[in-house]
Amino acid sequence: MLYTEIEKALKNVIIIDNKNIVESGWVKKIDLLNNEIRIYLSLSNPAMHIKNKLIKEINRSIKNQNILETIRIKIEIKSDKKIKPEIKNIIAVASGKGGVGKSTIATNIAVSLVQMGFYVGLLDADIYGPSIPLMFNLKEESVKIQQHRNGILNPITSYGVKIISIGFFSKYGQAIVWRGPMVTKVLRQFMYETNWGKLDFLIVDLPPGTGDIHLSLLQEISLFKLKGIVIVSTSQKIALSDVNRSVGMFRIRSIYVPILGIIENMSYVLSKKTKEKCYFFGKNGVRDFSKEMNLFFIGEIPMLQTIREYSDFGIPIVLKNKDIKNLFINITKNIIKRIKL
Repeated sequence: MLYTEIEKALKNVIIIDNKNIVESGWVKKIDLLNNEIRIYLSLSNPAMHIKNKLIKEINRSIKNQNILETIRIKIEIKSDKKIKPEIKNIIAVASGKGGVGKSTIATNIAVSLVQMGFYVGLLDADIYGPSIPLMFNLKEESVKIQQHRNGILNPITSYGVKIISIGFFSKYGQAIVWRGPMVTKVLRQFMYETNWGKLDFLIVDLPPGTGDIHLSLLQEISLFKLKGIVIVSTSQKIALSDVNRSVGMFRIRSIYVPILGIIENMSYVLSKKTKEKCYFFGKNGVRDFSKEMNLFFIGEIPMLQTIREYSDFGIPIVLKNKDIKNLFINITKNIIKRIKL
């Protein structure tokens, strides 16, 4: 009798698609053990986005049904929906320093690969400051993440690139206040539980800095086909100081990841009158750093107003400017040459 009452209470818990959690097939088992109700759930991911709401709603519904209020409710969330992505090459883009244009570079490399005829995905791993949705003008209110029946997420496709980002699940400007383990968990879900399909390349836009998030993510994607890291920096000394720490992290023996090379972004400004190059952040800083650290210099991107404008519009610049497109195509070819396809 009690099982029937509990199931009736659970049918009042509606989370998505106007279906209750029993109809949705989330409830796998109900146990009564040691004066405790145990409800076993199998959820489509990302589970942590709805876990707290789900627990609250189940507690509320159980109490409303007057079902032995003194019994403690324990919810175990299971997810066995992992899939092994069919990805040939994974390339991570890192900076160490925030604000050097890493996401802009990652976006335009991804679109350049598409224009070269490859199948490409882009994973926004910057949980605390997701920029990729803005780079593609994918606003939260207009993005509807669809799921297969088995709970695997379908990425959003824009300009031929398959994209997944925490920005699709949070409101614009909303702070993500999560500890490291939770961030690592959602990134693991984005990797394993997204329907990437067959990809020639998956570009992973890493967050700035160094830390346990980077270590966990790199160890996770190393299980697949992580071909290496592309580093982005300006020539500014303070940026290169942070990049130096990132290089050290990637070269730690326990998590060693090959560094494919380094890109100098916002390298120079062209004078409108004389067409001379003005090195706003310093001249040849990244080139000299690459020699000092034995890194391949992949190429340089100038500081141009048109890059900033189209990034603000959410349009990859390689689609609008032939000269800049050629720069990114050459940079992308240099990256491909550095990996064994």
